[in-house]
Amino acid sequence: MADRTVDLRSDTTTQPTDEMRAAMQSAEVGDDAFGEDPTVNLLQDKAAEKLGMEASLLVPSGTMGNGLALLVHTESGDTFLSHERGHVMGRTPFHTTAGITPHTFATEYGVVTLDEVTDLVQQACALGGKPSLLCIENSHNHSGGYAWLPQEVETAGSAAREHGLKVHMDGARMFNSCVAHGIAAPEYGKHVDSVMFCVSKGLSAPVGSLLCGSRDFIDKARKVRSSIGGTMRQAGTVAAAGLIALEKMVGRLAEDHENARLLYEGLRGIDGITPRQPPNPTNFVMVDATQLGWSSSDLGERVAAEGVLVIERPPNDLRLVLHRHLGRDDVDYTVETFSKVAAAA
Repeated sequence: MADRTVDLRSDTTTQPTDEMRAAMQSAEVGDDAFGEDPTVNLLQDKAAEKLGMEASLLVPSGTMGNGLALLVHTESGDTFLSHERGHVMGRTPFHTTAGITPHTFATEYGVVTLDEVTDLVQQACALGGKPSLLCIENSHNHSGGYAWLPQEVETAGSAAREHGLKVHMDGARMFNSCVAHGIAAPEYGKHVDSVMFCVSKGLSAPVGSLLCGSRDFIDKARKVRSSIGGTMRQAGTVAAAGLIALEKMVGRLAEDHENARLLYEGLRGIDGITPRQPPNPTNFVMVDATQLGWSSSDLGERVAAEGVLVIERPPNDLRLVLHRHLGRDDVDYTVETFSKVAAAA
């Protein structure tokens, strides 16, 4: 058994800060079903302001936030457009509940142009679909954390509206993208109809996501949230940590990006190991060992035996995610571990 553990599986493993724990304990609360939890209301107001949008809604998870967007933006029988490996694609109960069908694309980094959106709409219509919503993901998980350029979001939004589509952005790690480009969140938010972001990943709150959009959209989403069991009553205990996440944890994401860069550079020097980061990288590094004839499970099991925990992306990739509990010594140990297992091949 390894003497040390470096957990690179996800930034969802982050623990709340001491300040968050104290704020949760002392939070002023009320019944959020009646809109009477002052701490929830404050968080929702801050989130909407942060995005430059009219309103927001606290939900237990990013999955629910994205699901509510699907349910509110569409009608039964509609088609939505999504990258084939987008997070919304793995949440089929919401597709079934809404009575909607996906039409997928496989563009690099999840980015779509005007011509690509036009083609997708035409394809969906030719198949008898009624496209009404474009879903984009920023940063893009499957590509290894690609941070969309603001102009790419603008292009996607303009293209969608040209065809009468709404645009929802799965921004679970949107603030990583903001930090990567040195921009404020409204530079993304102004080009889409709704955004979901998590406070429970790199921002380190224990739970919670915010769905942002127009006041009318959020009013509808609140009603649907209740119907699918998402109301959380005295949720100020959760919201208190989310407030600190928004106010104090965004800027430090740059440390995670720098550690991801250092890890990528370290892994590049190992024979048989191929690390990848996309253009506009954030806090991910993708790794494969196909040069050694190894699958993702072959490599994942070897590094796990040395205490380095990762997510396997079959058939060949591993996903490594940096977060605030990992420092330079963890990066060094990870590089040493990959070097050790590759040398033993």
